[in-house]
Amino acid sequence: MSSMKILRPANYTSSLLVVSFTIWVAVSLRWILEFIEQRHPHLWLLSTLLAAYGVLLGYQPLTIKGASLRAHIYLGVQTILVIGAMLLYYELDFFAVLFLPLGGQAMFLLPRKAAFVWIAVFGIAIVAGQGIQFGFPEGLSFSFLYLAGLFLIASFSTLMMRANEARLQSDRLLDELKQAHQQLQEYAGQADELATARERNRLARELHDSVAQTLYGLTLQAEAAARELHLGRTDKATEQLREIRESAQQTLRETRLLIFELRPPILENEGLAPALRARLESVESRSGLKTQIDVQDLGRLHAGVEAGLYGISNEALNNILKHAHATEVTVLLARQSNKIVLEISDNGVGFDLDYAETHGGLGLRGMKERAEQFGGDLQIQSSANGTKVRVEAAYG
Repeated sequence: MSSMKILRPANYTSSLLVVSFTIWVAVSLRWILEFIEQRHPHLWLLSTLLAAYGVLLGYQPLTIKGASLRAHIYLGVQTILVIGAMLLYYELDFFAVLFLPLGGQAMFLLPRKAAFVWIAVFGIAIVAGQGIQFGFPEGLSFSFLYLAGLFLIASFSTLMMRANEARLQSDRLLDELKQAHQQLQEYAGQADELATARERNRLARELHDSVAQTLYGLTLQAEAAARELHLGRTDKATEQLREIRESAQQTLRETRLLIFELRPPILENEGLAPALRARLESVESRSGLKTQIDVQDLGRLHAGVEAGLYGISNEALNNILKHAHATEVTVLLARQSNKIVLEISDNGVGFDLDYAETHGGLGLRGMKERAEQFGGDLQIQSSANGTKVRVEAAYG
C-alpha cells in the first residue's frame, strides 16, 4: 500500500512535466524558426532565458513540494524569465504561453490560496506583456486566449490533485479495511477456539453430571444387589437388577447422544434433512426408540433457519430421551405452501407446560429464542399421551 501512495503523486508530477516540457519545446522550436528567419540581435540572451526555464522545469517536481519558500522562489524566477523573454522579443506574443505550465505547477506546489495568488500574478503579467507589445486594446485579444489557457491548466491540475487525493484516501481506507478484516479473522479464529473450549467444557459437564454419576450409582446398586443375593433376598435383588438395567439403558442413550455431538458438523456440510436423519439413526434408533422419519430434502436453506430448526429439534429429541419415557418418536420435515414445517412428537408421559415455562425447565426458553431469531412460530402441546413440538418458518 505504501508504494502506491508514493507512485501516484510521482505519476501525476510526471504527467504535468510532460505537458510543461511539451509547451517549452514548442515555444523553443518557434523561437528557433523565428531566429533563423529574422536573426534576432538578442539571440544568446533569449536562448539563455529559455534554457534556464527548461532547466528549472526539471528541478521543480517533488524536490520542493511542501517547501513553500522554495516554491515561491521557483515561481518568481520563472516569472522573471518569461517576462524577460516577452519584452526582449516583442515582435510576437508566443512567449506568454510559458505561463501556462506555471499555473499548473503552482496548484501542485502551494496551498490553494497561495496558488491562486500566483495565477493572478501570471494573468497580470500576460495582460501587461501583451499590452506593452501590442498596445491597448489590441493586446487584450491575445491576453484572453492565454488567460483561458492558464485557467484551463490550473483547473485541470486542481481536478487531478483532487482525484489523486481521493485515490490516496481510497488506498488508505482499503488498507484500513484489510487490516480490520485481518483482525476480524483473528478474532473469528479466537472465537472458534473459545467456542470449541466451551463445547468441550459442556461435554465434560455432561459426562460428569450424567454418565459418570449414573455409572457410580450403578456400582452402588450392583453392590447392594450382591448383598441381597448373599442374604437370600432374591426379590429385592431382582428389583435392584431391574433398576440397574433401566439406569444402564438411560446411560447408554446419553452416551450415544454425546458421541453424536462429537461427530463432524453434518449440518454445515450436508444440510438440515441429512442432519436430522443422521441424528435419529445414530441416537434414537440405537437407544431402542421406534422412530418414524418423514423428512423431505428441501435443499440448502438459509443458514440461520437451518441452525435454528436443528437446534430446536435437538433440544426436543434430547428431552424425549431424558424425560419422556417414550417408546416412539416421529419427526416430520416438509414444505407446506410457502412455509417449512418441522414437527417432533412422542408417545411419552408429557409434562406440565405452564410449570416448565415458568421454571425454565426442558430448554423451552432456548427453543423459543431460537425460533424468534429466524422469525419462526413455535408451538408446543403436551399431555399424558405425549408431546408435540411444531415449528413453522417462511420458505426461502
